[in-house]
Amino acid sequence: MVEDFYEYESKAEFGKSWELLSSEMKQRFPNRADYVQNRSHVFLQHMDVESFQYDVGHSKKVKNWKLDKSGRLHKTAYEIPVTQVFNSRFGMFTLKQNCYVVKEKGEWC
Repeated sequence: MVEDFYEYESKAEFGKSWELLSSEMKQRFPNRADYVQNRSHVFLQHMDVESFQYDVGHSKKVKNWKLDKSGRLHKTAYEIPVTQVFNSRFGMFTLKQNCYVVKEKGEWC
């Protein structure tokens, strides 16, 4: 799932990556078109990149995880480190981020 998400993101297929977000993340980005526009604006326009390389690390099981202080408690989640490398008009830079995957209605998101 994380591989799919970043593959879509790296190809600027932000609508497809939005579909993979959990319901909690979609509350932060309730409008798919706004998500697509914002991601496109930040990555493609501001940083002037067409794509990026990424590496998905090994998952680690996390118990009793919340997205934020007021978020829903998930008995089990998986923390997955992701490293993105951008070659932008500002030069090369690396973004490291932990992603969290949870199960909703039997599906990982």
